[in-house]
Amino acid sequence: MKHLSIILTSIILVVQMFTASAQTPSKSRIAALCKPGKNHIELRWSPLEYEAWQLGNKNGYIIERYTILRKGKLVDPAERTVITEKPVTLAPISEWEKHEDDKYAMIAGECIFGETEIEETGFLPMKAYKKRQDEERRIGFALFSADMSITAARLSGLYYKDTNVKPDEKYLYNIYLAQFDSSFADTAHVFTGIAEYRPLTPPPAPYFYCNKKAIVVWWQHSQIEKFNSYYVERSDDNGKTFHRITESPVVVSMQVRSDKTFYADTLVENSGNYQYRIIGIDSFGEESPASKPVKTKKVVPLEKDPNFTSVETVNNNSVVLTWTYDADADVTGYKVYRSKSPDGSKTLIFTGNDPMQRSFTDKSPLYDNYYFLSVFNNTTERINPFPMYAQLIDSIPPTPPAPPSGYCDSLGLVHLSWHPHPDPDVIGYRLQRSNSKDDNYIMYARNMITDTFYVDTINLNTLSKYVYYKLSAVDGRDNQSKLSAPAAVARYDSIAPVAPEIDNLLYQKGKVVVSFIPSPSNDVQKYLIFRKKPNDSQFDTLASVAATEVSYTDQTALPGQKYHYAIQAVDNFGLASAMTKKSFSVPQNKEATVQLKKKIDGNMLTLSWTSTLNKQPGYVIVYRQVNDKPLQTYSQINDKGSFTDNNLVLGSSYMYCVRLVFSDGTESPLSNEIKFEM
Repeated sequence: MKHLSIILTSIILVVQMFTASAQTPSKSRIAALCKPGKNHIELRWSPLEYEAWQLGNKNGYIIERYTILRKGKLVDPAERTVITEKPVTLAPISEWEKHEDDKYAMIAGECIFGETEIEETGFLPMKAYKKRQDEERRIGFALFSADMSITAARLSGLYYKDTNVKPDEKYLYNIYLAQFDSSFADTAHVFTGIAEYRPLTPPPAPYFYCNKKAIVVWWQHSQIEKFNSYYVERSDDNGKTFHRITESPVVVSMQVRSDKTFYADTLVENSGNYQYRIIGIDSFGEESPASKPVKTKKVVPLEKDPNFTSVETVNNNSVVLTWTYDADADVTGYKVYRSKSPDGSKTLIFTGNDPMQRSFTDKSPLYDNYYFLSVFNNTTERINPFPMYAQLIDSIPPTPPAPPSGYCDSLGLVHLSWHPHPDPDVIGYRLQRSNSKDDNYIMYARNMITDTFYVDTINLNTLSKYVYYKLSAVDGRDNQSKLSAPAAVARYDSIAPVAPEIDNLLYQKGKVVVSFIPSPSNDVQKYLIFRKKPNDSQFDTLASVAATEVSYTDQTALPGQKYHYAIQAVDNFGLASAMTKKSFSVPQNKEATVQLKKKIDGNMLTLSWTSTLNKQPGYVIVYRQVNDKPLQTYSQINDKGSFTDNNLVLGSSYMYCVRLVFSDGTESPLSNEIKFEM
């Protein structure tokens, strides 16, 4: 195999991606890929470091398979099968010699069986460095060759085809070194089944650009990562026939900081029409169908900038632009950009695909317009950096803006904001303030506000509960709009609302209904409902209800238990009223009960229940209390007679109970409580 040294040097650039960042690791790793077929599953794996590669070459690899799913159901326990009676190992040299026409197989063979060329003399650290370089190059060449040729992968002992598979099963494959070594303990895992078989699809059509020496074909590899290399084909007869112009596949380099792959066709001149297409090759050596072709054509470089010849304002509402350019240039069309200033950001307002077009009318110009002209073809765009200026006469004020919105904080600072005005020539805003909604507005911000927010300072010690603001917009010609509708902002309120009163506590259908008389304060935003047991030190928050509500239903109250309920009003500024409290003893429910039992295994709890009711539950509600937090709904499940919770934390205390809900809408009482500590 000595003649392979010539082939090795031909792909030295590819192998650099394996050697450029080589370091000596403390542990090796194995990576694996799988590919389901119609009636088989192919496996490919690679040791990622030299020492593991050497062990694999010496002793081979074991493949074990676990049947995880069968007919969509979990196989418990999973069925383990060692599918390699003997380890998958290197093929003997006699088998390699049968494939001398496969250059990648020959490269891999030379890397595996060839002798090292490291000189025996020299400085010891330098010898060690050269030896490490040689090792990294060998594994790099060998694994690259296995990626490029399934024959090379099979001869290298890095490929297996599992034909003893069934369409209704899914498997987990484990691949590891045949001889155990604690330094190389990694195992590769892949999970698949033949039901996941999908035929290879064509890659997307490539792109191209032309220069003076070649046509460069490129494609975006990040969109088609299932391929590791590509063939490029070209048609010289308008797509009737294609021939492969890459003797070796174009390999995707992972070191280049780009997701694009390029191929320069230097055997053609940029003077004719061609079509190009690509074919992807995956890590199992299978070629995809060809992509759709991309058509190229002769391109003459654009060498001059286009020039405006005139600009004319018509009726103060449109601008007519005209320009000139060489008639014989290879032009696809023209673009017009517009900006508010000579060096500001440009907006594309026109794209014309008529090479003979020499004018454009801007029917919605700004009041100040800087126009830029460009010419383009299918590879190049040239833009003239010198703009043409056009100005409209503006005497029309903007439309009134939308009113601002805001809030007042405890320091008397009013934080206002508003949406930008839709008119593009608006440059700022003026703000007016009043203590009355309908009159006495005065200009408060002395200078024009150029942003869309403002912070005002007001007096909180006043009987007026609101302060009102109106906004006007100002354009670049100092035309001012009419005022917006007024915006009311509530002054900060330091007085808490009057407390509501608990009117009644009723026990209905296994639930406690808390009825209350609302607070008379007109700025209440919500009510907070609380509950605690007699021996509890503090109240737990049950719910937050809207200010329009006058009752709350407690669905977690337990029969025979005494509770203290409380209610509190909260206003718009978060100020809370005093608590109103009332006690209530929940009656014992004389109906048939639900008996709840527990079983704890490690950090997993299993609840089971029985019921004397002659009804089949539609579903079951599981309630849980953790530590001092309130009892709350934890899960809603179909009734299977049990529920498992493995979300338990050591050192926490828990309480569980359940309620059965029947298909006719009725419910059972709550079950007995299950309490324990982890």
